[in-house]
Amino acid sequence: MKLTLVLDSLEHTDRLAELIGKEAEEGQFLALCGELGAGKTTFSRALTQALGCRKLATSPTFSVLQHYEGGRLRVFHADLYRLGSEDEVYDLGWDEFLEEYSTGLMIVEWADKFPAVLPKDRLTMNCGYGEDLDKRTFRLEAQGARSGKLLEKIGESWDI
Repeated sequence: MKLTLVLDSLEHTDRLAELIGKEAEEGQFLALCGELGAGKTTFSRALTQALGCRKLATSPTFSVLQHYEGGRLRVFHADLYRLGSEDEVYDLGWDEFLEEYSTGLMIVEWADKFPAVLPKDRLTMNCGYGEDLDKRTFRLEAQGARSGKLLEKIGESWDI
């Protein structure tokens, strides 16, 4: 299942994050892809806010792996931008991180760099620029039953 959304403003990004924050279940995996500045970290921050986490997401480019507590779901957040190989991903303790996210929600920025390390059930969000620099296009594709269910709920609820 696929869905394309045009986000005309930060408010639309917040609305998408609110929908996902409301509907996501434990074990949900979000694979964020797209160019620099396309909205991956902005969306991640909005999602941690929508979930009510004590701390909002920041770009984990330098720490690579972070987690956020205190919200409806624990959030595990990774940024694979600086990594050069799948071995580097695994050297960070990736297997343990994947085990832990089953108790929360996982967001991975630059997920398209190493698709082989991603779980089979995931919602891939390809973030791109819209017609002008103020707009973003999010192309969502669900792989697996859990992500398919989430994408279906987003499609039913999207009213912008």
